[in-house]
Amino acid sequence: MHAQVTLPSEELARAAYNAHSFMPARAMVKTARIELGPAGLRVTGTDGYAVGQDTAPLEDYEGPPEGVTLHVDRVALADLDTAGRKDKKGFGRLEIRPGDGLIFRPANNDNPTTAQDASAQVDEPVWELIDGLFTRLEGRPLALPELVAFDPALLARFSKVKAPKGKDGLGRAMDMCVFDAKEPILCKIGPTFRGVIMPIDRDVHEENVGPEGLW
Repeated sequence: MHAQVTLPSEELARAAYNAHSFMPARAMVKTARIELGPAGLRVTGTDGYAVGQDTAPLEDYEGPPEGVTLHVDRVALADLDTAGRKDKKGFGRLEIRPGDGLIFRPANNDNPTTAQDASAQVDEPVWELIDGLFTRLEGRPLALPELVAFDPALLARFSKVKAPKGKDGLGRAMDMCVFDAKEPILCKIGPTFRGVIMPIDRDVHEENVGPEGLW
């Protein structure tokens, strides 16, 4: 089965870029997941410590009602970002064939962007855990702790996320859904991006750096 859609090229670029920001070159997870279905395009990237997931709207959809899924490497995401941004306000055509690959044809008649399906490199438990993580966390009641510790490098990835600015023209805010000091934390930036970040275990951190490193 395969699926093909027409979608705003800049929206594809944004979703690819945001997922790519959560896949540093040395990440233990080597592939991103691209899901295409009637509800839209969804792209997810992770390094195992933070997750970035974004969506893009579609103009049309031709494919199975349950949608299709493909895995690609970080180079493919970068190529989609570049092709989508160069197409500016155009509407490109994206086709996904699981087991084979994808092809994106921009409206500006540039050469199509292609990528092979990297499913052979996929660690299935990782993606099952990520899906379960979003489902579990989104249903939990809030209980904000007084102290939470983060790895600054992980937080920096969220600063790269592209999302529409507010009506006042100011920058985007990251809304964090905190449950306790040790649970993964849900993050939302703009109307389409959501992510997860793991906090630092403060007890372990104190053992490593001493009590002077904590409040």
